[in-house]
This record gives sequence, structure tokens and C-alpha cells, in this order.
Amino acid sequence: MRRLFYLFTCLCTPFVIFAQNPTPGFVVDGKISSLPDNAPVIMSGFSGTDTIAQAKVLKGVFILKGKLSSPDVHLITFPTLQKRLVLFMGNDRVNITGDSANFSDVVITGAPVNYDYEEFIYHIKPLNDYVDYYRNLAQSTANKDSVVAILNAVYNIYQQSVDQFVARKSKSPVAALVLAFSYDTDPNKNVMLLEKRYGQLGGDALKSQFAKNIQQVLATDKIGAVGTPAIDFTQNDTTGKPVSLSQFKGKYVLVDFWASWCRPCRAENPNVVAAYNEFKNKNFTILSVSLDQRKENWLYAINADHLYWNHVSDLQYWNNAAARVYHIESIPANFLVDPNGNIIAKNLRGEELAQKLGQLLR
Repeated sequence: MRRLFYLFTCLCTPFVIFAQNPTPGFVVDGKISSLPDNAPVIMSGFSGTDTIAQAKVLKGVFILKGKLSSPDVHLITFPTLQKRLVLFMGNDRVNITGDSANFSDVVITGAPVNYDYEEFIYHIKPLNDYVDYYRNLAQSTANKDSVVAILNAVYNIYQQSVDQFVARKSKSPVAALVLAFSYDTDPNKNVMLLEKRYGQLGGDALKSQFAKNIQQVLATDKIGAVGTPAIDFTQNDTTGKPVSLSQFKGKYVLVDFWASWCRPCRAENPNVVAAYNEFKNKNFTILSVSLDQRKENWLYAINADHLYWNHVSDLQYWNNAAARVYHIESIPANFLVDPNGNIIAKNLRGEELAQKLGQLLR
């Protein structure tokens, strides 16, 4: 799974003070006791693949110099120790002091934006850790209702904290990090909320690596997301006649991706059949898209499973054009589209489909 934020095993916890850098670029003055002479120190971007500055240690001291286009997240790597520090900075005069034996006590001063990162580490991330704890507990405890109540309360506090941070620090590159982290760790993957929050960012926040990653995610994850318009497509039905999703506008449509060779799909079909039979006369229909390759197998499964609704396929297996548009990576997968052509639910399984349709059509 593509991730927006990767939490490193060693996150520095520096105390930050504000300072002015008289030089046109940055200077990082480091004093880490017990570092061996000639040990390399490398400064890179967050990917760790681009070297921005490097130095050798002499008597525990090193100096990194260079120039940055804007404040962003960087890594200070100590290959000899197999350790690294995460540091948000711009063209600042930064001081790093500490002991190589205990990187948790490293102190960083002179990088103002790193104060925002500290707020994330000390206040935002721990709330998410609590959410994870109670979410896992809810899956294993007998007192599920009480744990779920606590989970919901902590989750709401966490989301409010994210909103408040972004509102206060909208121009900080750390705000983009907070959005990336909150989306990456949330199983709900609410891409519309991510887009709303991203719209509040400005200044250096929009120049950060995390902002660029968010832009890429918004370009892809919005496709097929609940609350977005369903993307139209056209494929041939079992008789070779072109059929488009847009033909069913004005009805509730379940766009169902499946295949005759897919055992979970075939196991789910009785639930889909039951829902169709119950609601087919109440402004509801189904458009099934098959990822089959052999037409005879496709037709056989339709008849064997009593799937008496609209079916299309280009018989291109996982290269099915509609499946590629909707970024289908596993089947069965489905999207419930309302009469206006907007996706209102996805991946409804078992009784969930009938329950959702019952709420809408009864």
C-alpha cells in the first residue's frame, strides 16, 4: 500500500528556540559526543536518496552547509551509528548537541519550524496511538460497546486536534505532514476530508514533500470515493451492444466488479441477487462489470448464479478498462451510485447492501 508518511524508528525530540540566520543558506553545527573521528554525517531530503550536504566528524564536531529553496523535512543520517534525526528546517543556523549513545536526548535549537514538528510528536501523534489502541481493543474485548464509546470519543478529539493544528499552522510544512499522517493512519480513508483540509494550506506548507504526496493521492484516491461523481464508462454487454453507466442516471445503480473465476464473488452473488429481487421495482438496478477473459465462462456464471440484470465486459481480465479507471485491485468490489450520478457507498457486503437500499428506497 502506498503510504504518505513513514514513521522512522528514531524520531528526534528536540527543544526548539527561535533564532535568526545571518547567512544566505543554512548552517548545521553539530556536537555529538562519542562519535568516532572521520565518521560521515549526511543531510538529505525526506526520501533519503538526495544528498544535500555532508561532512566528517572531528572530535565529536561536524558542520553541514548549503542552501534550501524552502523549509521542509530533512534527515540527518549517521551511517556509522545506523541512526538518523528527523528535522524540519529552512535556511537557519541550527545547533545539534547530544550523546551518540542516547539519541532521544539530542537537543536541536535554531530551527523555528521544528517547533511545529515537536507539537505533532508530543500532542497529535499520541492521540492517534490511543485511537489505534482502542480500535484494536474493540476487536478483542467482550465489553465492545464501552470500548467503542471510548474509541469514538478519542477519535473525535484526535480529528479536532488535527483541524485546530492545520488552522493555526496552515503555512507550516508540518501542517502538510499532519494531514499526510492523519490520512495514512485512518482506515476510513476519507479523501474528501483530506481535500477540504488540504485547501486550507498555503505558503511553505504547499511547497513541502508531504504536500506533493497529498496532491498525488487526491488525484487518484478521489476516483471512486464516496461523495464524488461516478466516472462514466462504456463496454459491450453479452450481445455485443455498448452500454454506458450514464444510461442509468435517475436510478440507484450498483456498479459491481466481479468475475466467474472469482470464488469470493460467486459466494457473494446470492446476497446481490436477493437485494436485486427485493428492490428492482423501486428505482434500483445493477450494472455488473466482469473481469473475465473467456466469454463462455462469463455467460455460464451469469446463468448459473441467476444474475438477471445488466452485464458488460471487454474480456481483458485485470486490464478491464472500467476496472482500471476505478483503480480496482481486488474483487468483488462495488459502488452504489445515486440518481444524480454520485457515489454514496462502496463495497457493500452481505446484508449491508439490502440494509442500505432499505434506508434509501423504503
